[in-house]
Amino acid sequence: MAEALGTAIGVIGFIGQLFDGCVKAYGYFTTAANLDGDSQRMLCKVRIEEMRLTVWGREWGVAEGKFDAHLSERNPQLRALATQILEQLHGTVTDFRKLQDRYGLVDEEAERNGDDDKKRANGASKRRTSASAGAGTNERSWRRELGLRTKWVIGDKEKFSNLLKDLKDFNDGLERLFPPSQVPSFQRAWTHQLLDRAQRDLAELSLLENASSGIYPQLTNSATLKKLRINLDSKPQASFKPTFALKVGLSSLDISHVVERGNSSTRRRCQGHHAAAGDVLIEWVDYDREAIEERVAHVRRMDDLARMMHSASECHPDLHSIDCLGYTDDAANSRYGLVYTAPASSHSTLKTLISSPDLKTPDLDERVHLARTLAVAVWSLHSLDWLHKSLCSSNILFFPSAFSTSANSPTASAALVPDISHPYLSGFDASRPELDTALSVAPKNPSIEDLHRHPGSLRGSPHIKSFDIYSFGLVLLEIGLWKVLQAYYKAHYSAERWRDKVVLAVLVPALGSKVGKVYKEVVEMCLRVDEDMTSIEAGELMEEVVSKLESIRV
Repeated sequence: MAEALGTAIGVIGFIGQLFDGCVKAYGYFTTAANLDGDSQRMLCKVRIEEMRLTVWGREWGVAEGKFDAHLSERNPQLRALATQILEQLHGTVTDFRKLQDRYGLVDEEAERNGDDDKKRANGASKRRTSASAGAGTNERSWRRELGLRTKWVIGDKEKFSNLLKDLKDFNDGLERLFPPSQVPSFQRAWTHQLLDRAQRDLAELSLLENASSGIYPQLTNSATLKKLRINLDSKPQASFKPTFALKVGLSSLDISHVVERGNSSTRRRCQGHHAAAGDVLIEWVDYDREAIEERVAHVRRMDDLARMMHSASECHPDLHSIDCLGYTDDAANSRYGLVYTAPASSHSTLKTLISSPDLKTPDLDERVHLARTLAVAVWSLHSLDWLHKSLCSSNILFFPSAFSTSANSPTASAALVPDISHPYLSGFDASRPELDTALSVAPKNPSIEDLHRHPGSLRGSPHIKSFDIYSFGLVLLEIGLWKVLQAYYKAHYSAERWRDKVVLAVLVPALGSKVGKVYKEVVEMCLRVDEDMTSIEAGELMEEVVSKLESIRV
């Protein structure tokens, strides 16, 4: 028994040291400076593979020694496969001769000092390689190897391409150790980490965009969209010129004035028909025609949003948004409208479906799937440093309307259960970039109600990611209970009393019996967000939210 325990501990330590050695070795050829554009792009590819490996290790709990246990729970044979891949990866990134001869890397210091120094450095590399071979693969020898290593630069780009291919192949093999259901979440995790690390550096985002092109389309599209967001935000208001192609003439729209069932905000959203595009959805923002500066700011907001959302469903499907056709000006009613191409001629909001006395509660697995989809959308939005600011059940849409499809349902019972499998996030009229503190022109008809807003937001604090997460937590609460918050809200409640004495003290504890412990924990995590939470912490929280929701099995 003791021998078996010792063996298990040894295997865990061995895998941990393999992984640690690989991560450290990556750093020696990803920090070189003063490179030409092509070399920068190739080293960016290395950084992408480095991030894939780092996030993979985090997901498996390698640093905590949980790697072996996780694999054994699923399939003991995977442990041997994972160990084999890591050994091959480690052997590749720590083999000095192979890096030089096969992959075209050159010692940075030797490259600077000339051929004589290069020969001495090569000789030293050979001695280190020989020494490490004799020492085996224990922790001390790895540390000695890495401690003596200098920086690598690309000497032969054609040979270096072979290294990029091998690194990707190793990571692809490690990725296949995940159950298929976890792969999309893992891919989002390392994609968002790269976007977070780039922050608002356009040069870095351009490198990510170019390096991932044709290989990782999700990263390419995300980097492109984030670049567009930054470029739009940074343009001075005085130099703004509307995009003519995105202006939709009011005369080309046939606007429906039919009030959506259960929706009292008749001026905020309506269906219509466009002469060329067909069915459309229009979200309105009122303006004061006498306030010229405010009106210009609203025009810019509409134009920017139209450009961002123009083909978002195709380029960034994780946002679960509707493609924006453009924007229009209804001067007679003092309002601008964002015009979206609607998937159908009618729609329902989540609030409408939940509050309707004529519809039944969808099955638990359908509601968990809805929560998971919306969590991915919020996480993806935040990865672009984009704040929604209006997350609530009124801004989650379903096409076509549940009431218009009931007539085509096969049975009377089926007609009473709404289809919530394909949600669309809407209500972007108040959205803005996270770091934009100057542009805070609030719409006169905001699409979020006070009971969905964080107390800090109601106090006037600048909107941050954690406020979005709080609002999203309340949406999850409504989905879990399948009851709208208005059923519990009293007008005399302060924001803090509503959150602390009603939501957290009464409603959240009631979730366990309806949707289970894990879902309840997720809702509580979202509702207890700290107002001082950083952007990175918010991203980590949303990643955990998605992971926990994906782990729920009904």
